[in-house]
Amino acid sequence: MAGTAAPASEEGVGRALAAASEAGEPVVLRGGGTRLGLGAPARASRIVDLGGLSGVIEHHVSDLTVEAWAGTTVGALNRELAPHRQLLALDPPLPERATLGGVIAAGDPGFRVFPGSRPRDLLLGLSAVLADGTRIRSGGRVVKNVTGYELTKLFTGSLGTLGAITRVTLRLRALPEASRTVVAGLPVSDAVDQFADRVLAAAAAAPGPAAVAVVPPGTGLPGLPEDGGFRLAIRFEGLREEAAMPPEGVATAAGGVTVFLGGPEEEQFWAGVRDFPAVVPEREGALGLAVHGPPGALLRTAWRLAAFGPPVAFPDQRHAIASIPAEDFEAALGALQEEPDVSAVIETAPGDWKRNHPVFHPPPSAAVAALSSRIKAALDPEGILAPGRMPF
Repeated sequence: MAGTAAPASEEGVGRALAAASEAGEPVVLRGGGTRLGLGAPARASRIVDLGGLSGVIEHHVSDLTVEAWAGTTVGALNRELAPHRQLLALDPPLPERATLGGVIAAGDPGFRVFPGSRPRDLLLGLSAVLADGTRIRSGGRVVKNVTGYELTKLFTGSLGTLGAITRVTLRLRALPEASRTVVAGLPVSDAVDQFADRVLAAAAAAPGPAAVAVVPPGTGLPGLPEDGGFRLAIRFEGLREEAAMPPEGVATAAGGVTVFLGGPEEEQFWAGVRDFPAVVPEREGALGLAVHGPPGALLRTAWRLAAFGPPVAFPDQRHAIASIPAEDFEAALGALQEEPDVSAVIETAPGDWKRNHPVFHPPPSAAVAALSSRIKAALDPEGILAPGRMPF
């Protein structure tokens, strides 16, 4: 291992990557390190730590946009935005450590369901450094010829395999005045998706929900009754009068509401939901799965996976996080295969487990793999950035 470089400027990032490229040594890019294990195991001789590129570059208050260095943490940015009554609607695990560049590279949609609240929707532009040290800017003058690629979309979810994100321009939203969370009981059956559809339809009839989560017993999240049942939590945000009392139709569709959460208890609950993906690796011998699919199929899959460990599902964002014992992997894979529209990625695993098992289920199609390989070859022709992490 040649060690870690911690450049404090884009020029420094360029020099570090150019040196690695010239030496032919593979590199892993690191932000806050909160999701460094995503994807298949990456080979690396060097680490380039991007945490030194931190701070707000320009905040356009009236336009609800901000440009910041990619090593800025989400928590630090939101504290700076708060006096202006603005918010970056990203909710990565461990926001005091998670950096803007790392969140974009992970592409994690989080639990917020506002239109345009995914990383790829909030990202208006970026600067990055390619493997050979070349600096590029999306939407502006591009030094290297990558005509035909939409860089902001390509870099979202790329897991550091295409280049080092150095600065980002992001869309903001107004900070809500108040919030309130409705928690309804869910039937423990494979009809859970039909029940949830009714409640979510009722919620959508009002000012749309800010967040939706389906939580089984065993997660240890505060504010939930410990009676062994599934819970559907819906958060409403907005003006004080909008959040003061959630829509009556939600309670009617749910057949009664179990709990209303507000204040510190509500914040603790959603912080637990937010950090759940980061807690999974702490469970000895556990696999952390990210499951993706249409809401109905996703909820049925989450219900089946609950036999192995507590999943948290976000149906409106079409993904779920599950924790299962490694020895139950084959059985859990069978549960996933019952829904053909569902896919899964093993995000975290103990020890060398990933080196001996496939990470992507199902694997990408030949067409997707071929296209991804061509993009990788165009931006990282020597293949030094996190080789092995992605399935191409």
